[in-house]
Amino acid sequence: MATVETNSTGNGTLETFFGSAPANVQAQAGIQLRAFLLNIAVSLALFTAQIVAFFLLKSSALGRRIYQPKTYLVQDRLRVDAVPADPVKWIRRIFSIRDDELMLKCGLDGYFFIRFLRAILVIFVPLTAILVTVLLPMNYNKGKGNKFHLTSDGHRVRWNVAGLDTLSWQNVDPARTNRYWAHLLCAILAVTWSLYRMYREKVHFIDIRQRFLTSPEHRLKASARTILVTNIPSEYRSKEALEALYDVFVDNDDRSRLTVWVNRDYKTLRALVARRRGLRHALEKAELRLLRQANVKFRKEGAPSRTGHAVETAEKTIRDSAVFDNEQRDHSRQTITQAFEQDCAEERQPWHKYLKPSAASKIYLIRGKDNNWKPTSLFRPWASGEKRMAPRIAWLRMEIAQLTIRIDSLLAELDNDKLFKKQNSAFIQFDRQMAAHMACSLVSHNKAGRMSPRFLEVAPHEVVWANMDVTSFGRFVRTCIALILFVAMLLLWAIPTTILGSLSQLSSLSYTVSWLSWLREWPSWILGLISGPLVAILLALLIQLVVPALARKLAVLVGAPTRSKREVITQDFYFTFLFIELVLLTAVSSSAIKIVPLIINNPVNIPTLLATNIPTSANYFFNYLIVQSLGFSGSILFQYLRVLYITTIWPWFTQTPREEAWLQTTIPHQMWGNVYSLFTNFAVIGFIFCVVSPLILIFVSITFSFFWVAYRHNYYYVQRNKIDTHGLLFNNAISQLFAGVYVMEIALIGLFLLVRDSDENVACKAQAIIMIVLLILTAIFHFVMEQHLRPLYEFLPVTVEDSAVDAERRLLISHDGVQASLEEPERSSSSDIKATSESSPAITPQRGSTVANRPQKQQQQPQSMSTTAHDARKALSKLKRNTAVKITNTQLHLSEPPNISRRREVADQLSAAIAGYPDELTDLTPDERVAQLKAAFQDPVTRESAPVIWIPKDEAGVSRDVVSRLKAVYGRHLMYSDEGAFLTRRGKVQVTQPAPDTRPDWLLDWVL
Repeated sequence: MATVETNSTGNGTLETFFGSAPANVQAQAGIQLRAFLLNIAVSLALFTAQIVAFFLLKSSALGRRIYQPKTYLVQDRLRVDAVPADPVKWIRRIFSIRDDELMLKCGLDGYFFIRFLRAILVIFVPLTAILVTVLLPMNYNKGKGNKFHLTSDGHRVRWNVAGLDTLSWQNVDPARTNRYWAHLLCAILAVTWSLYRMYREKVHFIDIRQRFLTSPEHRLKASARTILVTNIPSEYRSKEALEALYDVFVDNDDRSRLTVWVNRDYKTLRALVARRRGLRHALEKAELRLLRQANVKFRKEGAPSRTGHAVETAEKTIRDSAVFDNEQRDHSRQTITQAFEQDCAEERQPWHKYLKPSAASKIYLIRGKDNNWKPTSLFRPWASGEKRMAPRIAWLRMEIAQLTIRIDSLLAELDNDKLFKKQNSAFIQFDRQMAAHMACSLVSHNKAGRMSPRFLEVAPHEVVWANMDVTSFGRFVRTCIALILFVAMLLLWAIPTTILGSLSQLSSLSYTVSWLSWLREWPSWILGLISGPLVAILLALLIQLVVPALARKLAVLVGAPTRSKREVITQDFYFTFLFIELVLLTAVSSSAIKIVPLIINNPVNIPTLLATNIPTSANYFFNYLIVQSLGFSGSILFQYLRVLYITTIWPWFTQTPREEAWLQTTIPHQMWGNVYSLFTNFAVIGFIFCVVSPLILIFVSITFSFFWVAYRHNYYYVQRNKIDTHGLLFNNAISQLFAGVYVMEIALIGLFLLVRDSDENVACKAQAIIMIVLLILTAIFHFVMEQHLRPLYEFLPVTVEDSAVDAERRLLISHDGVQASLEEPERSSSSDIKATSESSPAITPQRGSTVANRPQKQQQQPQSMSTTAHDARKALSKLKRNTAVKITNTQLHLSEPPNISRRREVADQLSAAIAGYPDELTDLTPDERVAQLKAAFQDPVTRESAPVIWIPKDEAGVSRDVVSRLKAVYGRHLMYSDEGAFLTRRGKVQVTQPAPDTRPDWLLDWVL
């Protein structure tokens, strides 16, 4: 037996951290622990500051906009009560939010993300209580510490285990290898408990998902009964052919129960619309600049205000809103050219009385071959053609009007195969939800890859129209390119990640790398600050800001047809990246720097050195999880970036009314692929190190606890998400947890085989064999579970159809005027159904939900894209006028520009204006509803209306003159409005309604 002598009088005390080590080891241990404590201190201070700021601001006017927008910026049925001012009442409210409330207010993905955080806590909190209690004493008591031991060749070697490493696997003394049985039992417990909880969560997910999808509110949605078919052969790219193919899924092969949209390539039209939007933005900025300059001059002259404080009547407002009507007189290109010439005359401009002609920005134009004026440069004297200098505003007005004429002409040719060729995809809507699932689950074509893949639950606002023409071969090529780019991203990102991982071992580098010996002279607190919180913060920012955006681009490149599918693919890319770069590569780089010098000095002792040093990479993740749990959980609540943007950055820019309305009305939304991947990776870190370094379980539990509270507040009070995968991201995340379990088992197999007793013999061969068996059993369990459960969340089982129909019938009975349709409620035509639910309704019918009367199923469907698009635009025009009346009635008392002291009143007016927009199909007339549903799955560019140039009302009355003058000159091709926007005396813009050309059906996206 080898003898061991120590330089310490005791064992198992805090002297192991500082007192009994030699100079260099004590310095390393001290810096390591000091960095750990400093990281806790810095993160705790940051967390405290953010929480204090959150509680101070949350009830203010600014805090209302940032921390509780869902109390006033959403439709009535989705609004929540104000955040309690008392912190105790706030935390009590956070814990008392019910599951059905979360589903209704946050959507199914929001609910399942909160459920995911809870599931991880259910796994790790019991493991923390057991493994920490059992393994920490086993690792620390009478461990290696800094004791000497004799090797087999008689050399006297110090173990050199200090700092937090004394609480880990590598501190177990070779004379007490029987303690590794405790590690084995804890590993078996951790694996079996985790697998059981994963299975239970998947079963719960399937139950909730099926109940949600079969709820009456969801079944009545258009998306619940619609499938997307891709890679359609040319012979089936017609409405008639697809109806003939899929009529087997409806009763009596009745094709009138099917609605088919064959997609077309509207790239040309989409480019023109995008250009018009860009010009609209430029024109609004130029108009606002002149308005500000004119009003500064007006106030200097001391002239009386011309804002017209006598409030305009509702009748005049309604009359002004008629500019949206398509029945306005047409204007030819010649008329627009004449209007442009009038605009070029400075003396005709409303601002001419206040400003000199030089105040208006100029642009150098040249007449092209098509006889249109185009911008050019003064530095191109060789360009041939007539040239002139003109006001930039005049040219922008003319260009927008001409684009509107061109776009309108294309909108009348939507079915022209030469202009817009048919794509190889189509949307097919059935009369029943079960028919859609049957059509999607069965093979549609006799040739491999044709009419596949097919997608269910496709909401119109989630469609990625650019990917509607991807073939199977094209998707394969795109996937290969995306994988190559992803591998390249992994290789390139390895450089900064390895550097940061090396910096986390800065204290060790100063002793093991000779040319870094000068670092020993640095103060220990500086080394601790660099290797602790600084490295963790830099790595978190590096990983969380850039990588998700790149992963999302790769998902689009792969050919994701919907935004929901894009988020699922993004989750896969992002998690894989985090797992490789943040876990595997960082762990290796953290340990390799320490291992290589030791191997060179003593190559005979390689197995012992590997087993001793690899687990020390857990120290790096201690710091990382501390920053996440304290620093970043506080930032989730405080939202310092939004506070900084709204209060500091935004006011410096020339915001137009449209930009101001966007800032004030846009509610933050969650990019689901980001957060699921990030927190799945946290859990994977906990699995990998739960036995090797059980102290990490405490930090994982704290991290998920803090984020559970922060995200419950954000999803309930702040965020509203248009993208909803109905829980598929949750299911993906649970499956990805197996990566952590597998790595833990493989690592323990290697570590058990590397354990040596005092005689340098393999001491844990039996434990390694048991772990191999456990690894095999885990893989079998994983495979069987996925194969067993996958069909249950991909498609609805037939057994739930009868109960779902009964629930739908009971919902219909509860509303007046629908009893006559109860005989066959599940057979109604897809175009005749009126939906009422939100994108995230509760599973049980909510009070106040309504269902529309069902027109006769014999109603004929429109025969062309142009017809349906024209009907939709006509219905939207009428709806726009009706909405304008409602908004006007809520704002008649606003007779002067609002000031800072009335900020809350302005917010309330904005809230009332939003409430004036229809948010249920029941808010529409039958004709409007039918037109909306018939065009629901057409490219939204086909329903694009002419833009409105939105300028603010001003004291000088310039905006009023501009609106009246241009209305007469340009007509419907260039419309101006100053309703609901004000220019304050300080030159700031305040708005009390969304932009006048906002789609009146923008809130209906959630119910289709």
